[in-house]
Amino acid sequence: MQRLLEFVSNHPLLWAALVILVIAWVVLELRLRAKGSFDLPSSEFTRQLNSGTALLVDMRSAAEFEKGHIHGARQMTPSQIDPAAKELLRYKDSGVLLYCQSGMTSGEVVQKLLKAGYTKVYSLKGGVAAWLQDQLPLERGKAR
Repeated sequence: MQRLLEFVSNHPLLWAALVILVIAWVVLELRLRAKGSFDLPSSEFTRQLNSGTALLVDMRSAAEFEKGHIHGARQMTPSQIDPAAKELLRYKDSGVLLYCQSGMTSGEVVQKLLKAGYTKVYSLKGGVAAWLQDQLPLERGKAR
């Protein structure tokens, strides 16, 4: 213990840097955990999808959607997603599942819908890229 106190007194800048790094790490972890509760890995996303009550929304372009999308998805761009729209309001409490190419855009829209009072809104963690990496199927076809 004496050596630790001696180290701290001889190297205050190193000690301060360590404390700052630990605090930053804790804050980052807390933020990720708070946000991550709405980011689902493909296995949990599939479970939510199989519940049959949620709306599945592909937020990529129509061209990307036609190249391959998750079965049952509706294609909508982020600008088309309006929390007050009748189409979405029907799913306010039953669930909305969103995905994009990488998970970034859908994560932002999840936050927007949560602020509007939606209770069950989730994003596919890693987007279609993660879905394909987990060797899950996509179907081809035009947007509905």
